[in-house]
Amino acid sequence: MGVIYMGDYNINGLAIPLFLIFMLLEYLFLKIQGRSLHRYNDSVTSLSMGILLLLSDSILKAYTFMVFIYLWENFRLFNFATSEVATWIIFFFLVDFCYYWFHRTAHEINFLWGAHVGHHQSEEYNLTASLRQSAFQYAFSWVFYLPLALLGCPPIAFLILFIALKIYQFWLHTQAIGRIPLIEGILSTPSSHRVHHAKNPIYINRNYGGTLVIWDRIFNSWQPELANQTCHYGTTHPLKTLNPIYGNLQHWSILVKDTIKTKKWSNKIKLWFKPTGWRPEDCQNKELNQSLQQKTGCEKREKYDPQVSLLVKIYVGFCLLSIIALTVMFTFLAPVLNVSQLTIGALLILFGLVVTTDFLEGNKKYVLIEIIRLPALAWFLSTLWLTTSTTHISDTITMNKSPHEVLTYASTPALWQEWHPQSSKVKVKSQGPLQTGDKFEEDVLTAIGKNHFNWEILSSTPGVIWVAKADNQENGVSLVLTYKVENINGNTQFIRELDYTMPNFLFLVANEVFFRRNIKNKSESELQRLKAVIESKNSHLTTSR
Repeated sequence: MGVIYMGDYNINGLAIPLFLIFMLLEYLFLKIQGRSLHRYNDSVTSLSMGILLLLSDSILKAYTFMVFIYLWENFRLFNFATSEVATWIIFFFLVDFCYYWFHRTAHEINFLWGAHVGHHQSEEYNLTASLRQSAFQYAFSWVFYLPLALLGCPPIAFLILFIALKIYQFWLHTQAIGRIPLIEGILSTPSSHRVHHAKNPIYINRNYGGTLVIWDRIFNSWQPELANQTCHYGTTHPLKTLNPIYGNLQHWSILVKDTIKTKKWSNKIKLWFKPTGWRPEDCQNKELNQSLQQKTGCEKREKYDPQVSLLVKIYVGFCLLSIIALTVMFTFLAPVLNVSQLTIGALLILFGLVVTTDFLEGNKKYVLIEIIRLPALAWFLSTLWLTTSTTHISDTITMNKSPHEVLTYASTPALWQEWHPQSSKVKVKSQGPLQTGDKFEEDVLTAIGKNHFNWEILSSTPGVIWVAKADNQENGVSLVLTYKVENINGNTQFIRELDYTMPNFLFLVANEVFFRRNIKNKSESELQRLKAVIESKNSHLTTSR
């Protein structure tokens, strides 16, 4: 049975290009209909906050998920198997149930609202708003799912169901889809979620469901979209900035200021745990006749929409695309980056977002700093792009021939086509086993076409070990192939180890999502063919050169 050892990667960021495609399609669809429901600066801010979420998640999720796994391994009350359909059905409902209570609590408790408010700050409602999330939300939400570990939800099942829930919510953030017959009031839909995002008084604090809205109906938080109540979006206390960092800190900054200002010590503590909008009497703005952050609705107001030139918008678009490229690579590689690389990457992303949104507000205070930021960004992008990674695949099989016979046959490239179907052509001088220093060439049929390998034998000890390395002349992939044999109770244990190194980011991604599994499956299949061929030979295998 083979084992694969490989650094873990964070694949969340790989979804960004797909999300961008859907956002573009929504924009074009609405334009064809003559509806203008996007603003350039609002969309840039939404994407910027989504990038900050990915940045924080790449740091937080690995550690918080370890807590879930620890509880499941040591304290679970029941055992559920991922092979059972009931496991997936039960925990589909329970994951959604936990999300409902996190979501509802985040709207109703002051300090938790600070970790969620960013998702509601957009004054537009389109697919870009789905990525507009608070960077701190996951720092609190993961706690609400820990009971599932105690109930015995397999970690892999939780992870898949949680990701499915989050992906499902993406399409809810659109005005391009009206009410959907049959499923309204059962599943979350764009219509029910528009209600949740609206700041109209009748819609405030309604429809918390993630995938299902049955919890809203059970716990009295359900409200259908009304034909005579057009949804108005945003928060009752507007953000009035495009800066994504301040957007994440807006509500908490109000709480901190009130904590300092209020005179009663009890209020300094209660303020953080009271219902959203509660403020001490000595902190309230009497002129507004309502707290700054309370969610009781407000009239439709003029949107925050600073105007800049087309040239600035083009430059911001270029900067944002480069930041998105950096974010995709950075989040994917985060688990294997060192502390200095993590720090540099995070700072480049953070400062890049501040600069671009500041330009969209018509400011020029960061113009000179761009002389440093842009070269640093280009350098770090190239560094991440050229990141290499080595995957180790090991497979073992037992044969009823002697170690010497097995290794003699396996280390004869002239015979590889007998058991290695991907080997289309081998150019080698010797028809026998190769030894240290020998070289040969091979054409291999891969998933991306025919590739040419130049091989060199690094080490050869008859009946013990054979090691060769190869360089792919088409794409720069390199590999080291090791054959080991050992006599076990009269049979031969044959170990095949393959270490292949991917030369850049694109190949790392392809390896993670496709190549690694494909190569592993082929390796196991090839060893079965090797065993069948060797054991079918009646005479001793040749040792001639």
